[in-house]
Amino acid sequence: LKTSSSKESQSVLQHNINCSIMGPGEVGGSAALLVFSFAQFVTVVLSIQDCYTRVNGRIVYEGTNNVTDFGKPCQAWSRQDGETHNYCRAPRDGDLQPWCFVRADTGNLIQARCDVEHCTECYTITGSDYRGTQSKPSVNESSTEECVSWADESGGKRFNTKTHPEEKSGLGDHRYCRNPWPEGRPSPWCYTGSTPASHRQCFIPNCKVPGYLGCIRDSDTPLWNVVRSETYATLTIAQCLTYCRDYGTQYAGFRNGNQCICVAGPRDVFRSLPEATDCNKKCAGDSRHFCGGTNSTALFDTRMGQCGGWRYGIYGTIHSPNFPSDYPNNEICSWSIMGPENHVLRLHFERYNISDSEDYVAVWENSTRRRVFLDPSNTKEGYVVNSNQAGLHFVSDSAKNGPGFSLVFEAVKKCPKPDIPNGAADGDAFLPGQFANIECAPGFRVLGPRRVICETDGTFRKLPECLSENATFPTPIAFNTSNATDVSVSSTKSPHSSTRGSKAPSTSTGDLRITTPSRAPVPPSRQRTQASALAKTTRTTATTTEPVTASSVGNRPFSTKEKNHATKLMSTESPKGSKPDSSSGTSRTAEATSSAVLIGVVVSIVLILVISLLIYITCAVLAARRARQASFENGQDQYQAESADPEVNVPLKDFGEDSNTIDEDVGDKEATQGEL
Repeated sequence: LKTSSSKESQSVLQHNINCSIMGPGEVGGSAALLVFSFAQFVTVVLSIQDCYTRVNGRIVYEGTNNVTDFGKPCQAWSRQDGETHNYCRAPRDGDLQPWCFVRADTGNLIQARCDVEHCTECYTITGSDYRGTQSKPSVNESSTEECVSWADESGGKRFNTKTHPEEKSGLGDHRYCRNPWPEGRPSPWCYTGSTPASHRQCFIPNCKVPGYLGCIRDSDTPLWNVVRSETYATLTIAQCLTYCRDYGTQYAGFRNGNQCICVAGPRDVFRSLPEATDCNKKCAGDSRHFCGGTNSTALFDTRMGQCGGWRYGIYGTIHSPNFPSDYPNNEICSWSIMGPENHVLRLHFERYNISDSEDYVAVWENSTRRRVFLDPSNTKEGYVVNSNQAGLHFVSDSAKNGPGFSLVFEAVKKCPKPDIPNGAADGDAFLPGQFANIECAPGFRVLGPRRVICETDGTFRKLPECLSENATFPTPIAFNTSNATDVSVSSTKSPHSSTRGSKAPSTSTGDLRITTPSRAPVPPSRQRTQASALAKTTRTTATTTEPVTASSVGNRPFSTKEKNHATKLMSTESPKGSKPDSSSGTSRTAEATSSAVLIGVVVSIVLILVISLLIYITCAVLAARRARQASFENGQDQYQAESADPEVNVPLKDFGEDSNTIDEDVGDKEATQGEL
């Protein structure tokens, strides 16, 4: 398919090449970034085209258009697997375009055509603007016939880089199909040998001007439901299209260069329609174009070259009136374009040749109630109508005319300005395929890609983050008196790797290591106690297998996602004299981290000493009680034992006459306590 923004892709490549000028350890990450960003861009640009292709004579469409060419919503298809949708489709071999069922005013279901075009790289009838890379006359892989270089001048070839050096012909030192002779060839071609007679027509499925459905080989049995037919001595394509349009048919066919047939559709919709390459009969009234062949029919959509009308769809082309002939004088045409809700319209010219300054193309924006004149200068990157509806107008005067224009409209979703804390993008809204450049506020650095692309669904993926420049090391892990020791982070990954977007393909893997900052050697007398304490309070190593993507910064704190994916925690101690990783931050941050670690160690030791003292006192009290009880049980009665217990507080008068006995034993009690 055709990438319509080559300069944009070049800027992406240049940006990533500039980013790749870095250290040896970062080459892998930057190379992955270049490939990933370019693939992302190409995917987005190509996926904007909502069009169908023809494979083995059958229409293939998997888009999301669900409105007919007159604006009626499609009814849902019923499928055997239980899933339903109402998108336009071409389920039969003989379908000429995607279609769907709609509910008529009478309540009956009727078949209706959808406004979906053939995917194309060409916007001329003869394919003279083809710049693709097909280098074989046939797309059949089993074919061994290949094109030779256009730089080959042998055999008296008429067309080569020497005789046609101008760029407009597309010739060069390559073997790709081209059509430098549109007046003599109906489609791109090439030489396959060393003689002029070795020229071959190239069958390129995606080189059909919008509105041209293809060259269909005739059969022994009639293929078409013909409504009208006419033979003209001066037949042109525009003349036949107008003739069939006036009779209300959807298709117009050409045969033998002079015959026009108005077709309602194929006779048998379940019969495939194989394409051919022999529609090479020049039109009787215009030798610049070709009108079918002897045994084949060139089929066109009658909306091509129509002056005005309604266009409903996601992607389509509007040609100037009377296309492919020159537009007429004193013509006024108006088209109403309507896309799906929550979309905006983007317009750009694929072909523009209006030489008269008084002739113009303009768009009327319903949202702003203003008219804007369009030309290639203001539609180069696509003119955006901030609504899903617009009116297109073409006006010509009586002075002179020209080939006209081919304008493409697209219904796209805009991406809103990304919301990034402490950061901002360089615009308020973006279209699919456009890039947003992210800048962080002063004091913050970008974590992730600085350029993000707007996707076709109107969203950004893999948005970066803005982190403080002082957050190279992680902040201390929830530190308390029972377990915590701050750690520093050093990464072995390229700084252009990111863990955002687990669905993105991983381009490199790396381990994030956490190492304990160096500290003074532990005295031998404290090694055993401190090692025991550190075993409970230090987390020093974490290894993550989190997949990474391109365009990120390696030196940063752990994110919540990385913490959840930590798979290994163990205790370890840095060797004597170890230093923090030079890539992990400034010396100020390293000193602060080391101080926090030392404070944690001191607090832990103090806690251990306090706990040990409490245990010692508790054991002493328990031992005293047991010894006291054993001494009083020998020869003492119950009253003496109770009076010896300091916790018993009974008045002496309650003991009566035995109170004197207690006084006599005071000396023995004091002696026992002294021994304890």
